[in-house]
Amino acid sequence: MEHPSAGRHFSDPSRSFANLEAALVASMVTASTDIALLLDQSGIVEDVAVRESDLFGDVEKGWIGQHFTDIVTTESRYKVERLLAEDPKGDSPTRREINHPMPGGPDLPISYSILPLTKNGMRLALGRDLRIMASLQQDLVETQLALESDYARLRTTAAQYRVLFDTAAESMLILDADTSNILEANSRARERFERNGTKLVGQSVGTLFAAQARQELDRLLAEARTSGEPKGARFPLAEGNDEVAVSVRFYRQHGAIRYAIRFIEEMAATTNGHLVDLVARIGHALPDAIVVVDPDFTITSANESFLDLSEIATKHQAVGRSLTDLLGRRGVELGFLKKAIDTNGQVRNFSTVLHTQFGGMMDVEVSGSAINQDDKRFYGFSLRQVSRAPARTGGREPLRSANDMAGLVGRVPLREIIRETADIIEQLCIEAALEITNNNRASAAEMLGLSRQSLYSKLRRYRIDGNTADGDDTH
Repeated sequence: MEHPSAGRHFSDPSRSFANLEAALVASMVTASTDIALLLDQSGIVEDVAVRESDLFGDVEKGWIGQHFTDIVTTESRYKVERLLAEDPKGDSPTRREINHPMPGGPDLPISYSILPLTKNGMRLALGRDLRIMASLQQDLVETQLALESDYARLRTTAAQYRVLFDTAAESMLILDADTSNILEANSRARERFERNGTKLVGQSVGTLFAAQARQELDRLLAEARTSGEPKGARFPLAEGNDEVAVSVRFYRQHGAIRYAIRFIEEMAATTNGHLVDLVARIGHALPDAIVVVDPDFTITSANESFLDLSEIATKHQAVGRSLTDLLGRRGVELGFLKKAIDTNGQVRNFSTVLHTQFGGMMDVEVSGSAINQDDKRFYGFSLRQVSRAPARTGGREPLRSANDMAGLVGRVPLREIIRETADIIEQLCIEAALEITNNNRASAAEMLGLSRQSLYSKLRRYRIDGNTADGDDTH
């Protein structure tokens, strides 16, 4: 039975080609393939024919008398052995890709198949030059890599657009220019306008504004589309008596037409009571890194300089974290700063240390003030590194010098200065006792002359995280 992929063969080759001359057959073989190797029954090359003289140069002349496996690259020898071992009587001879080493150049890929010639075992290895195919495959690979690189850049650009769009401080909407329906809304817009489970996406933008303003809004959209330039106006919102300024811009995107709407003026706080960016309100008066905290020293906002200084990657990682974990000696000094601000209105150039995200510590000067927002008090601090020396790794910071303590006179009451000094000394003694006893709290309490309950209370007060050693039967 003929194999379906074998093609059509001559019906009676023994009769059709019985009278062909040997020279004619050789010419036919040479014309039909790029290279032909005449092999004996053991695989020794008896003769070589090459259609193009420059295919191998003069290399093929030295193949005569060598075994087929000796004229190919090392990784191709196993393929040659399998090719020689296969039954050559099938209708569709197996083809295998073999590489020939070329002096001073890359290996030459040839696709070989074996055909029997005579009953005494002589065979013919017919080869096709695969350089063009290899070149096409290389071009395909390079094209694929270029496409993947382009896709990666597109994905990066899309991600950057999404981050910028969704983290913008102002409400932003993307509209379908034909229907004026909202296609996209950033997080600020969703926080401001979505109520009772309703979604902005899919709504008509006109529903956000008072009924009497919708005709003017349509006119503004038409002007932006006609001019191609940003157009702005003020409109009353549908809910409440607030009036807001909007900027509209028309643009095209892959054949689609869109409007981008930006709400220029935001209310002092969003309707759900979230705080606006407090850094923008106090940052103009405070230099360098800026951080805003609530009365419990929880960070509510911070600028980029503060994130750089403290080695915190993003603002989201800073917000909600206690500033006592980063600034001062385990929170002892922040209490004094808060009292000084409440008493005098501000603090300037207070020397302390900043603990960075990755265990570093640097000397900083802190200035601070306070503001009231929605019947709640917030404290803003600016930090300035006072030394250009690199941040040192974590460890016990030295006690304040006399000059440091004297610098507090006039800004902090004397009893507070004395209390701070005592707290720092007490903290250092507890840490020293824990270090001497290898963090055995029972032994440290006995060394300090304290009850274990009293020691535990002080550990919590100073936020000292000492691991309990073996044998410490704490409860």
